[in-house]
Amino acid sequence: MKQTEPDFWVLEYVTITKDPRTGLVVAIGGTEKAADILQQTGGFLCAAGPRGDYHRLPHGLPVAQQRLKATTAAHALLAAGHSLLLDPP
Repeated sequence: MKQTEPDFWVLEYVTITKDPRTGLVVAIGGTEKAADILQQTGGFLCAAGPRGDYHRLPHGLPVAQQRLKATTAAHALLAAGHSLLLDPP
C-alpha cells in the first residue's frame, strides 16, 4: 500500500485589526463572499489601497461601536466558514 502526501490548500483568511497610523479598524484579505459579510453584518466600507481593496469601518465611530461591529463581523465570518485572524486593539 503506497501512502501519498496530503494536499494542502492555502486558506484565504481575513485579518481584522486596528491600523496604528490612522486608528481605523480595517479588514484585509478574504474572498468576495467575505467582503459581502463584512459590509452587511459589520458595516465595513470598501476602500482602495496600495495593495488592493480592503474594508474599513467608517470614520468617527466610538471605540465601543468599533469593537461591536468588528466582533459581529468576525462571528459572521466564522459562522460562514471563513478563516479569520482577529487582532485585538
